[in-house]
Amino acid sequence: MSIFYTQSTFLTLLFVNIVLCVAACNNAEYEINGRCCPKCLPGKRVYRHCDEFNSTTCESCHIRTYTDLPNGFTECLPCSVCDTSNGLRVKQACTVTSDTVCGPLPGYYCIDSLYNCKRAKKHSSCSPGLYIKQTGTEFRDTVCDHCPAGSYSDGTLCKLHTDCESLDKTTISEGTDTTDAECRDRSSLLTVTLCVCLGVCLLIFTVKAVIIVKKKNEKNNFKIVKSVATQDLYKCQANVS
Repeated sequence: MSIFYTQSTFLTLLFVNIVLCVAACNNAEYEINGRCCPKCLPGKRVYRHCDEFNSTTCESCHIRTYTDLPNGFTECLPCSVCDTSNGLRVKQACTVTSDTVCGPLPGYYCIDSLYNCKRAKKHSSCSPGLYIKQTGTEFRDTVCDHCPAGSYSDGTLCKLHTDCESLDKTTISEGTDTTDAECRDRSSLLTVTLCVCLGVCLLIFTVKAVIIVKKKNEKNNFKIVKSVATQDLYKCQANVS
């Protein structure tokens, strides 16, 4: 009795599953209120569901809305907005059968993308001493790397340091990873040296001249004082006599 009941239950469930599978809607239909209705084509939406007498009534999507697949939607999907504050631009405008395709603004790359870019970030700038190893694209940031020894960069390309000796010049300052070597003409250096020496000599001569003139003035003043004193002495002697 128990075995018969179990088999009977199994057959009943199997029959129900078969009926449900047969009654299930196919890919070109959608289910509504237990009824399979024909789907609307891409670019359209359901205006009125089907019934036992009429098929599905469809209507075209309004502006800034779309459906890109056969559907049973009563409302079309809103078109995506490419927000410039998120670093986006319109790559392909929305139509009634396709969503807006967003892309990164020039100089930006996409950082949130499944089938459509949702957010973008500005490409990194290479710091001085680094160079652009790989230029940034819509999907990848800029790749920077260090300049090799003996070169420098402002953040774009590496350049070799100037070899002052090969130019018959004197190195004033050595190059770094961010600056070039600084050179100066040898003749210019000699001129500066001569000018400095001449200036020093002129200063020494001026100081000596001032000292000599000062001593000479002091000597003349002493003679004048001595002469005046001698004259006063003679006058005194004459008055005594």
